[in-house]
Amino acid sequence: MTLATKITFIRIGAIPLFMVTFLWNGDNLIRDWAKVSATVIFIIAAITDYYDGAIARWYKEETTFGKFMDPIADKLLVSTALVAMVELKKLTFTSAWMTIIIIAREFAVTGLRLIATPKGMPIEASNLGKWKTTAQLTAIITALVFISVRIFIETFGLKEFGEWFLPAHGYIIQGLMWIAVTMTLISGYDYLKKNWHFLDE
Repeated sequence: MTLATKITFIRIGAIPLFMVTFLWNGDNLIRDWAKVSATVIFIIAAITDYYDGAIARWYKEETTFGKFMDPIADKLLVSTALVAMVELKKLTFTSAWMTIIIIAREFAVTGLRLIATPKGMPIEASNLGKWKTTAQLTAIITALVFISVRIFIETFGLKEFGEWFLPAHGYIIQGLMWIAVTMTLISGYDYLKKNWHFLDE
């Protein structure tokens, strides 16, 4: 197993740890350091998305399995985070319909990959797909960081900062989620358009 593949599996292993720590105390924020830990876990997992690909290219260890598993790990990480965020919608301002669109797109593209890979033609991530992932991760990380900020506000009674921060942060998260959903739809259409022929073979 290559180093890049090991990093990919570490990212997958971080997913249940993120889920448990994020949902541990429900929507309670005071001294909820578990959610702060979840934020750190997710950010580290997201960073490994860049490094596993870079390491594979640097050491010339790119494999068909790695090219297949890397985007799968991304999808699992993002989908899990979005489901958890819908569970705590009051904190994350994340709508269920947005999550459904994103996960449905990921299943569709993964299905195409499962069809194409046995034929020796793995579907690699496109630039649009990478921008989509960046948009999704930006929205999720922003929401998680904002929740962590709220935890500090609630725990330490930072009322003046809270009066400035609290009214605005929900709109910022929703705006970023709209961008993520838009990029998800555009990249999904691009994947299906370019690879639809696999369904006819």
